[in-house]
Amino acid sequence: MIEEWKLARLYKSQYRVVGNHSAVKICHWTKEAIRGRAPCYKQTFYGIKTLQCLEMTPALTCNQRCLHCWRDITIFSEPEWKGPVDEPKEIIKGCIEERKKLLIGFKGNKKVNSEVLERAMQPVHAAISLTGEPCLYPRIADLIEEFFSFGFESVYLVTNGTVPEALESLRKLPTNLYISLTASNPEMYKKLCNPLIKDGWLRLQKSLEIMSKMKTNTVIRITMINGLNTENPNEFIPHIEKARAKYVECKAYMHVGYSKDRLTEQHMPSMEKIREFAKVIEENSNYKIKDERTDSRIVLLERY
Repeated sequence: MIEEWKLARLYKSQYRVVGNHSAVKICHWTKEAIRGRAPCYKQTFYGIKTLQCLEMTPALTCNQRCLHCWRDITIFSEPEWKGPVDEPKEIIKGCIEERKKLLIGFKGNKKVNSEVLERAMQPVHAAISLTGEPCLYPRIADLIEEFFSFGFESVYLVTNGTVPEALESLRKLPTNLYISLTASNPEMYKKLCNPLIKDGWLRLQKSLEIMSKMKTNTVIRITMINGLNTENPNEFIPHIEKARAKYVECKAYMHVGYSKDRLTEQHMPSMEKIREFAKVIEENSNYKIKDERTDSRIVLLERY
């Protein structure tokens, strides 16, 4: 499925491709945790082990070309699945092995505690969120089940919500299910998410309805882009209430990666702007502000 030039670009960006369509990479926050520094905000909010996080994707493709995406969207191919479908067990085994290889370099760092590094080599948390749209992978339900069979303590799935049938197919639910909600209306959705499918907004709405019935930790993540979706927080509330998500994350767009070709530093909202946005949601919905992380520019709300 993956052309040679795409493989080269991924390798240069520290991705390691597994099989025909999957990939793994070491997150910035995992590297920080290995160095004894602050962990990912998800550890602060939800208790996951950043040190032992396996961030991966089973789908190096996506049906959107989001304006704010920091990934290399030039490597994405068709908006629908084409080609072989690798076995979930082989994907997981390959991702674990490639992750170990990526971490080997830390063995030469005298500032890194060897026991900490040894724990990092044994992932217990899976973040199906690295790049692309993971729900396009036809066996996403099997992949989540397989992670738990491998002994993983927690599994997070992050989706753009455009594959509701995949959410309906889940038998074993992920520990946290994220739906990204960047837009509050169809026009904004087309402008910010650049969907390659005609009914993306309607599919997202169906996914929010499905989420409302799921008995797991459900999360709506609003990526805030200054001047583009930050001015009318009230417009997001009906969608949040439809999903009945347990948590809402109001998180700043970060001016990093390939998004710098499309947006500027001025599109990153300040922490104060994020707090103001979250406060409006708190005052007009069944959510209360629970926590925040200034270094990640994020505020967490919880449903009550």
